Amino acid sequence: MQSAVKTPNTVNSISRSTRPQHDGKVNNQNTFVVARQNLLNKGPQNLHTSRGTSFTAEAHVTHSSKHNGQECIKISGTGKRGKYSIYIYECCWGHVTNCSSTYIDVYTPVL
Repeated sequence: MQSAVKTPNTVNSISRSTRPQHDGKVNNQNTFVVARQNLLNKGPQNLHTSRGTSFTAEAHVTHSSKHNGQECIKISGTGKRGKYSIYIYECCWGHVTNCSSTYIDVYTPVL
């Protein structure tokens, strides 16, 4: 498991899961397209996981990484290790983990 690295003026990364990319299955109430369109229509939304963890979800387009220029849903929040951002792409939708092997299954069902 990777731990957060603290450097000045950067967002801390969160711990990565021990599961591979796009692992497992999750039944989401909406498709990726519908969930992202809802965020485009309503703007960034302050939401809560089923366990009460607060996070912000917003429609986003990446400007770096292997997904450069792709539409995604950006999840932001503050955890025990500081601020975090998680990017969910259409290829990640319906899986427990995203392209970075980060757990997304707590966020996607409420989008």
